[in-house]
Amino acid sequence: MLNWPFVPPSSGPLEPLFFERILMEKVWGGTALAERLNARQSLKGKLGESWELSDYPGQVTRVRGGRFDRVPLRTLMEERGHEILGDSRPGAGGRFPLLVKLIEAEESLSVQVHPPDGPSSPTGVGKTEAWYVLDVEEGAELICGLKPGTTRAAFEPEAGDARVERHLQRLQVRPGDCVLVPAGMTHAIGAGITLAEVQQTSDVTFRMYDWDRKKDNGEPLRDLHLADSLRVVDYGLGPGKVVRARFPAEPDTARNGSAAADLVDSGYFRLRLLQVGGTAVHRPQGLARVLTVVQGSGAIAGRAVAFGDTCLLPGTLDVVEIRSGPAGLELLEGIAA
Repeated sequence: MLNWPFVPPSSGPLEPLFFERILMEKVWGGTALAERLNARQSLKGKLGESWELSDYPGQVTRVRGGRFDRVPLRTLMEERGHEILGDSRPGAGGRFPLLVKLIEAEESLSVQVHPPDGPSSPTGVGKTEAWYVLDVEEGAELICGLKPGTTRAAFEPEAGDARVERHLQRLQVRPGDCVLVPAGMTHAIGAGITLAEVQQTSDVTFRMYDWDRKKDNGEPLRDLHLADSLRVVDYGLGPGKVVRARFPAEPDTARNGSAAADLVDSGYFRLRLLQVGGTAVHRPQGLARVLTVVQGSGAIAGRAVAFGDTCLLPGTLDVVEIRSGPAGLELLEGIAA
């Protein structure tokens, strides 16, 4: 059965697609991100994650505005997937391969790990992700990977309690930092950090340690998955690394006032940072691309955009005009492999 509304292939060429976000309350969430997104009135508790673009089962975002207003991304992928993807590979089951979130951690997330693709994942789909740091409170840190030389024999007996901290690599970060978190890497987002996350279309997380958070009756606040976690920890990965965009020293006039800098390449997707001043022409070049506003404001294909707004550029588009506001425009670009 097709999702409503049905979009026949004959309904004309695709256009840049904007989406209605899905807000998710979390025990570790906060209020600053909701205020910045003007979404506080939609919540009862604290916002942890805002899913900006998703084709994940049960959490599919709908198009906002334009000719395909309110159409679920799932429906468009079923009917127009080859046009959306271009030369990019589909995800498992023909789903759009990337999921984009904004995350605010008022408290630290659990120490966790994601499985790779294959039998170690309950869905068969793993989860590799990348973080782009937006805001950082003084002293806040990311946990990303294990300290050099950490062995399975030393780590496993201490992974399920507070002793795990002695093995975790902590990274001091600032806005604009980017970290790749491949499947198998032990990690946690520390309290006081807001970031954008681009990842595989998956929601499989194994919690290893949750900072001893308890319910009123003394039971653990959330389920843990220690045995599953330890089965998928990849000790060969080492600690995570921070990278920053390196832009050319001079403006790239060939791009009409825009510049692009590479961040990370995961094999599933590449991330770049785009800076736009004035008007720029952007070409998808046959690959599906997702643009998320991380700073400033402006317009994409004539549609006004501000912080957090996310736009999917189908791979079959020719060119898209991007215009910055007076203070410039920065976009995080996820390119589906």
